Amino acid sequence: MSDLQLALLVLGAVFVAAVAGYNVFQERRARRHAEAAFRGAHHHDALLDSATGRRDPVLGELPRRSRENPPRRAGSTISCDPAEPRAAARRPHPPGAMLSSRVDTLALVLADEPVARAQLEPLLDALQSHATPVDVEGLVDEQWLPVEESPRDAWRELRVALQLASRAGPVTEEEIAAFNETVAGFAASINAVSQRESPAAAAARARELDRFCAEADIEVAVNLVGRMGATFAIARVKPLALEYGFAETAAETFERRAPDGGVAMSLRMHDAEQRRGAGYVTGLSFALDVPHVADPVAVLDAMGRIAEAFAVALDGEIVDDERRPMGAVGFAAVRRSLEAVARRMEAHEIPAGGELARRLFS
Repeated sequence: MSDLQLALLVLGAVFVAAVAGYNVFQERRARRHAEAAFRGAHHHDALLDSATGRRDPVLGELPRRSRENPPRRAGSTISCDPAEPRAAARRPHPPGAMLSSRVDTLALVLADEPVARAQLEPLLDALQSHATPVDVEGLVDEQWLPVEESPRDAWRELRVALQLASRAGPVTEEEIAAFNETVAGFAASINAVSQRESPAAAAARARELDRFCAEADIEVAVNLVGRMGATFAIARVKPLALEYGFAETAAETFERRAPDGGVAMSLRMHDAEQRRGAGYVTGLSFALDVPHVADPVAVLDAMGRIAEAFAVALDGEIVDDERRPMGAVGFAAVRRSLEAVARRMEAHEIPAGGELARRLFS
């Protein structure tokens, strides 16, 4: 064997070793980023741990919500349905929404060359078919940012999220599989690699998340009616609502805002549609949508004080679903139940009024 042949053989071996080493490096890099993306925080994930104990509601707690057969709401002192029916149509998350493995299934796309914004258009168009919210983020200086808000126009690392549950129910395994196929197809089209969660595992998490939603998706309502069947004049109710910080909405209800701009509580008039021409209503309901309210126990206390003030001003009385007077003992029982719900949400690290809760319970 000549010196030239020997040199070529050595160079070939070095080249093969270099390619193999590069592939190992890329694989480890992709695995490291995927684990970081799917792991999220470095703490125990109560939603993903099958050994986490959950306690069903017992006597004295707020009732469990049934999504298939929701209970009757009208006039209830405590209700498990949201204040208004939620449409299942796809909607984008608010700007800067926090993605999390607690409520999303995440897919990671790693590209050797930066992916330009224009190259994302086929992916964004394909994701429009999902009824559940989807988001795409790019990594910028070690921080994930929504691509529509990113200061850059190209990214080497992308994260795509499909929300696993909402008030419409859990995402199905079929939809998750379609989501994965969309992401995988996009990655292949730009010669990138992708990491995705198994549809079966993600669907199991979606069902578990939906069970948590059913336990925590609570509306608390306090009813006010006139004594001896008396009614309330709308002309008197509206100024009183404005005096106590409520603003009238287009739907002819009233909302009182929290300092963060969210709705702290709402005021609804009974039989408003039927009684509009007559100028009076048969009762009022003060309500708070627990998952959307930060510190719902404090809001309940404030709502009770406002209801009592309305009762004095309108000569009404606070009653339960059966029109029985609801005094301090009744409020205390509801307060204890609400404290339990708030603690449960905190334990799952989806606190009431937080961004994740507002996304999940929508």
